[in-house]
Amino acid sequence: MKRALVSVYEKRGVESFVHGLLKEGWEVYSTGGTFSFLKGEGLNVKKLDKLTGFTELLGGRVKTLHPSVFAGILARRDVDKEEMEKLGLPLFDLVAVNLYPFGSGLLKGESEDELIEKIDIGGVALVRAAAKNFKWVTVVIHPDDYLPVLEEIQKYGDTTEETRRKLAAKAFSITSFYDAMIFSRFNEELFPFHINFPFTLYEKLRYGENPHQMGAFYVTPTSIWKEVEVLQGKKLSFNNIADISSAWELAMDFHEPFCAIIKHQNPCGAAIAETPKKAFINALSGDPQSAFGGIVVFNMEVDEETALEMKKMFLEVIVAPGFTKGSREVLSKKKNLRLVILPFERKDRYEGKIFEGALLLQERDAFTHEDMEINWVSKPADERKEDIYLGIRLAKALKSNSAVIVKDKKMIAGCGGQTSRVEAVRIACERAGEEAKGAVLVSDGFFPFPDSVEIAHFHGIEVVVAPGGSKRDPEVSERAKELELSFGFTARRHFRH
Repeated sequence: MKRALVSVYEKRGVESFVHGLLKEGWEVYSTGGTFSFLKGEGLNVKKLDKLTGFTELLGGRVKTLHPSVFAGILARRDVDKEEMEKLGLPLFDLVAVNLYPFGSGLLKGESEDELIEKIDIGGVALVRAAAKNFKWVTVVIHPDDYLPVLEEIQKYGDTTEETRRKLAAKAFSITSFYDAMIFSRFNEELFPFHINFPFTLYEKLRYGENPHQMGAFYVTPTSIWKEVEVLQGKKLSFNNIADISSAWELAMDFHEPFCAIIKHQNPCGAAIAETPKKAFINALSGDPQSAFGGIVVFNMEVDEETALEMKKMFLEVIVAPGFTKGSREVLSKKKNLRLVILPFERKDRYEGKIFEGALLLQERDAFTHEDMEINWVSKPADERKEDIYLGIRLAKALKSNSAVIVKDKKMIAGCGGQTSRVEAVRIACERAGEEAKGAVLVSDGFFPFPDSVEIAHFHGIEVVVAPGGSKRDPEVSERAKELELSFGFTARRHFRH
């Protein structure tokens, strides 16, 4: 006789599954709430304590942790059969278990004591035991697998080893994810010796960065992406998501009304203004050619006037904390345009890169008051402060080596991703053209030679800001004085490779 152990927190579909097993002549054991539920459905299941000789202990904390249970799951049919017969213990051919909902408790913000009670012990042990012995035992951990497993049993009398292997792999992925959620909640170290992130598939993408690459998007249970609303347009692509992430990171550094246009994860235009419409117009003026097909991000609600302005050009995505009814009506006419509502709050302290089985991890690089501390060699007028701080935040967002030019609270030009810092300055100044006169130039790293300030001066730049740290800082400072440039060193640098 085939035998199953069924002990589930989520009852969805379990009565139909057990009914099917019983109909196929299987014997089914169950525990606690599952037993009561199945008996209430009129199903002839057996209570597990009839096998173990123990009732549930400690208010249900202990009910399946017993040698009679685990021996029946872990027994190898070709090695342990004789021993099991001597002991008079039954074999289990299928274990259907799902775990206490620690994840949902985490999302609800439950207290530590409440979450501790949602840490499953017996369920995880049962799943791992059944998965380990997949050559003979089927482990079913998700209700979506009930029907295909039952259909296979109805066809063959049991599942195939190929199915059992696949279900075992799935079970181990779920238990490791479950433990990672617990770890993420209770870990207080920034860089512990072992680290686990509980990622779940958010969606499979049409392709990755290029059409010949497969792509997928994974998120953690507390990710801000769980709260994202895509109001209209095509599905987000791999590159859209990467650009949106960069846009969100930049916008998070601003408290004042702000708009930026992102292309290939770099801002090509940005501005601070009193209204979203003005912010967009000023951001667009920085580089309208590059803005074509870009991603626009606001840290304020988008209104109808702004929507009418954006409707004039081709954009891929607009990201904001909200859209008015009027703006949605205007933009709904552009069917392929994605409108994305994204909450502007930080939940994760990490950022990093994955490559070749390795994870490079660091704290998030956020703009702080320390970035506003500048050691001036020659100080500019106070009214240049907003341009300077805007420039620092934009240089931080551009790929290193970067240089950005700002004037009148808007990005005039920028250049990122250069192998030479002096080239970044030269290109940014050339892009700015006449607009460079009287502007602020900010670099994301120090100037190792005076040539960068000489180029800035040649193009009419009035204020230059760069991190200190070069051996030639005194030489660069002296040259800036000679050229009568306002020049200052920041205490922090912001490389973005």
